[in-house]
Amino acid sequence: MAYFANRNVNRIYIHAALQAFATYGGEAFAFVYLLKAGIPAPIVLLAIAAMFGSRMLFRTLVLPLVRRVGLRRALILAILAEAATYPILSQITGTGPLLVVYLGLWAFSSSFYWTTYHAYVALLGDNHARGAQTSAVELIGMVMGIAAPAVTGLLLTAFSPIVAFGSVAVAMAFSALPVLTGPDPKIEDQAEMPPETRRAARVILFADGLRSGSFHFTWLIALFLTLGSSFAAYGGAMALTGLAGALGALVLGRAIDLGSGLVAVRIGFAALTVAAVARVIGWPVPALAIGANVAVALAWPLYATAFNSRVYTLARQSPCTLRFHIVAEGGWDMGTALSCLIAAALLQAGFGYSLPLSIGVLACGLGYLTIARTFAPAR
Repeated sequence: MAYFANRNVNRIYIHAALQAFATYGGEAFAFVYLLKAGIPAPIVLLAIAAMFGSRMLFRTLVLPLVRRVGLRRALILAILAEAATYPILSQITGTGPLLVVYLGLWAFSSSFYWTTYHAYVALLGDNHARGAQTSAVELIGMVMGIAAPAVTGLLLTAFSPIVAFGSVAVAMAFSALPVLTGPDPKIEDQAEMPPETRRAARVILFADGLRSGSFHFTWLIALFLTLGSSFAAYGGAMALTGLAGALGALVLGRAIDLGSGLVAVRIGFAALTVAAVARVIGWPVPALAIGANVAVALAWPLYATAFNSRVYTLARQSPCTLRFHIVAEGGWDMGTALSCLIAAALLQAGFGYSLPLSIGVLACGLGYLTIARTFAPAR
């Protein structure tokens, strides 16, 4: 089967499962936990924007580190640094030095992790089965999205934060083991990225970051507040979302490999745009907000499979996969930081969440235009 024929990609699946547990059980709770600690929503969004802004500085260190220790070791170091952020998060009780330490370490670890991870996946995956392999990773993530938020929500309700986030840290640390046994792809010491390639990488991911700041970070805050700031209710809603999302993705992934990449992109962006509109309309009412979250879960595998498959293919076709992702992730950081800054300003000015969430709808349109252009030469 195209999904499991590559042994190295199978290792990525194991890593993705544990990493997804950390994402859905830790990162999804991180910023609502800061709300619970008494930090106002606009300040939380400003903190997120500052974190993503600083990632652009840390990312300049990725290439020198990979040259020194190799791509695989750099990824493992980033995974362990990511795991170390969660015990620190559990001790935050408001604004102060510990919040700064947490944001700084998370900016450092995530800038290294996502850049090296995407390059690693792009290099080990197969272009002829890119859609199938990417959709399998998305499906694994959605399955973990069922259990992880329910577990973390219950742990935060029944025990201390260190128990909940400590469990997440352990899962993230263990996700390094499959990478440790995998190959170490070589990165070119000297590789020039053409200006048009750099521009495409930056613009595509900038649009996706603009969407993420609204669609992900602002939405999680809005959903948590709508559900009465309850960890248990929030975790249950996220688990229901994971259950819905686990229903799809694999069929679309095979369609990409059979030559329907642009069609898959159109379907994915259309589905996500509709779901984003549902969030704008439904966020103030708990039942509607949960329904909108489920709609996004159904749309997300369609979007993420098509989007990530195309980005990985473009990265593999570039002179250097790692350099491509360094540029692309920098664009993503700029888009996410800008989106969070606008949302924070709107909330501080007294607007509700409808307007900040509308940024995600507009960003979906921009994202489609940027990535659809990359199919033009092939046609």
